[in-house]
Order: sequence, then C-alpha cells, then structure tokens
Amino acid sequence: MKIVRPPTVLATLREALSLDSVAPLPNTRRARRVLSLTALLIGVAGWLDLYQHYDVSAAGATVSAIARAVPVLLCLYRPPAAWWLALTAAIATAAPTHPVSDSEPWPWAVTSVFSLVVVLSVIALRAPRRVLVVLWLVLLAAGTVLMLTRSPIDVDELLPIAVLSALAPLTAEAIGSRSAVQRRLVRVEEISQAEHARRTLLEERTRIARELHDVVAHHMSVITVQADSAPYRIVDLPPAAVTEFGTIAAEARRSLTEMRRLLHVLRQDADAGAEHSPQPGLAELPVLIETAHRAGLEAHLSIEDSVPAPDRIPVGVQLSAYRLIQESLSNVVRHAPGASVRVTVTADASALRLTVVNSAPGAAGRPVEPRGPVEDSGPTGTGQGLIGMRERVAMLAGELHTGALEDGGFRVAAMLPLPPADATSAPTTPGAA
Repeated sequence: MKIVRPPTVLATLREALSLDSVAPLPNTRRARRVLSLTALLIGVAGWLDLYQHYDVSAAGATVSAIARAVPVLLCLYRPPAAWWLALTAAIATAAPTHPVSDSEPWPWAVTSVFSLVVVLSVIALRAPRRVLVVLWLVLLAAGTVLMLTRSPIDVDELLPIAVLSALAPLTAEAIGSRSAVQRRLVRVEEISQAEHARRTLLEERTRIARELHDVVAHHMSVITVQADSAPYRIVDLPPAAVTEFGTIAAEARRSLTEMRRLLHVLRQDADAGAEHSPQPGLAELPVLIETAHRAGLEAHLSIEDSVPAPDRIPVGVQLSAYRLIQESLSNVVRHAPGASVRVTVTADASALRLTVVNSAPGAAGRPVEPRGPVEDSGPTGTGQGLIGMRERVAMLAGELHTGALEDGGFRVAAMLPLPPADATSAPTTPGAA
C-alpha cells in the first residue's frame, strides 16, 4: 500500500489552487464554437431556471446566468481560474435562492451543475488526476457547507452532483489520455518509419558497396597482372622501369588485400558463398528475362543496335543497369501479378538508357500468384525497391524517372552516363576479386 506523505498532499493542494497549473486547450475554431454554444445554453437556460423555479427576480436571474456562463468561455484560456469563478458563481447563486417546490434541487441548480461539470471536464483534459480529486472534494465540501446552513445534510441532494462531477471529468480525462497516447503513437511511428528508411538506405548502400568492390578489385587485379608481366612482355625495358612496375604491382596487391578486409566487414551478414561470384552485366539480361518467365512474368527484352558491346561499357554501368532492370521486374512480380513487362535498352554516344514498362495487374491475362523476387544465381538479394534504384543512379550521376501510367501500369526510365569512347578502350569484362 502506497503511503501519501504530507509534502505530496500539500504540493497537490498548491497545484490545485494555482491559477497557472493547467495548460489551456488549443484555441481552435471548433473549441471556441462548442464552448460558446455551451455558454449561451447555460445563460438562457439558467435565466429561465432561476426565474421560474427559484423565485429569483429577472435582474438577479440575468446576473447569475451571466456569472455562470462566463467561466465556460474563460476555461478555454485559463481553466483553473474558470473553475474557481464557476464555483464562486454557483455558491453565490445557491446562497440566496429558494426552490419553489421540493422537486427542485438545492443547493446546486441544474444549470449550476452543468456549468461546473463543463469547466471541470475541460480541466480534466489537461490536469493530472490528483488535481481533479482535490477539485471534486472542494465541490462536495462547498455543497455540504451550504446544506448545513439551512437543514441537516440530505445525501439524496448531494449524490447526483457527486456522481456527475466525478464521471464527466473521468470520461474527459480518459478521452484526453487516449488522444495523447494516439499522438505519441503517431510520433513513435513517424520516428520508426524514418529510422527504417535510414536503415534501408544504409543497407542498400552497403549492398552496392559490396558489389562495386568486385568491380574495382577486378581492375586492380588487371593492374597487378599487367605490372608483373611488363618486364617479360616489353623487350629491353630499362632497370628503372622494371623497378617502377614492381612497385606498382606491390602497391596494387596491398590495395587488394585492404579491399578484401573491407569486403569481409561489409559481408559479415551476407552470404559467404557469394563472396567470389562474378557480377552480372548486360550479357546476362536474357538469362534474367528467362528467370522472370519462370517466376510467372510475361517479360520481353529489346536491346537496340545502338547499344555498344558489353566489353565497351564500364562494368559499373553494366552492373547498375542489370540491377535496375532486375529490381523493376521483382517489383512487378510483387505488386502487379499478371502484368506484362517490356524492357528496352538503348544508347547513344553519351548515355545508356533503360526503360521498363509494365501493364496493369492482370492485363496480360489471368492474374498470376507472385512467386517471389526475380533473382539470378549471384548474390543479388531482393534489393530495396526504388531506394536502391535511386542510389545506383545517383552514384553514376544519372537520372531516374518513375511513375504510374494512365492505364494502371508503371514506368521506370533511367539514364546512365557513359564515358567517352577513348576512355573505354581497356577490357571491361565483369569479374570478382
């Protein structure tokens, strides 16, 4: 059992008595409208109630009705001050009045109860429960004191106000707590989505880095082999040149060693068996289309004559092109079962251009149950959709355009820059470290 210590009780009392202990509600148009209509209802009904049932003069009923309606408007800006004003107005109304019949409640008239409950409910949306308990006890104490001034305490007269003034604020507090929890959940979900997007981006960048390692390591291996074999291929090579080639080969081998260490870090969570698999390029696109067919996708590939031979296109560009097409096909299998896809590869002197267009789901015939992502035999995984596509295209300083079509299909178009023709004279066959 928890013991309530005096300092805690005193602190709660100070908090309940303070006029700045409760933050006001958001000053929205809806809140102003609801409270204004409520105040108007209390004013009109309060005047009629006092004039007809408590034998109060028209002037006195008007003053009392206004005094009990004003706190309802004030609770939008200063809830604690509105409560004490409402309680004072209710006590001032009860003290001089006398019901005309025994059926009329006293000391609290119906409209006084309405005013007090509305203000207390507004406070319940912002104040802690301990403050509500103090205010509720103050209300009961005020009613008890008023009854003692005229007759013995009648529990039947105090019970309705006690129950109503407890249930209404507790209900309001429950609604406010639910709204606060929902707002926190929304914030947590937004943070979670942002963290997930960030983690997805980092995972995709790591995946791209693993693949590019194979491309760079291939070129480093070529440099090492050429530097090592230069003294045997070139006749009458000066001793200084032989030494220079040896230094180049040694540095290349050290670079390869460091790259393998980096690759080991990048692939700690990846498939170890795929570490030495060659990276795919444009030559493997027909195999990829055949894999798409086996996954239940009606896919067609068109490579125009303007596309250079694979050995004339940098390996990094080939790899990115292959992954873009592969991810596009996987997305169609996942999100548009039964659609047909057309893959077009074109090129000019400055860029390689890819277009993947799929029809609406089921447009190619009977809808097909998706069988999973389109994968080849290499270490591709499923990628991260458009995030991975954007990362690959941005890495090559290219352009990516995606969007839905009017017929319900989807289009992915990418432009991957190509280096000048004289910059691709060296062999660029994909390989692994």
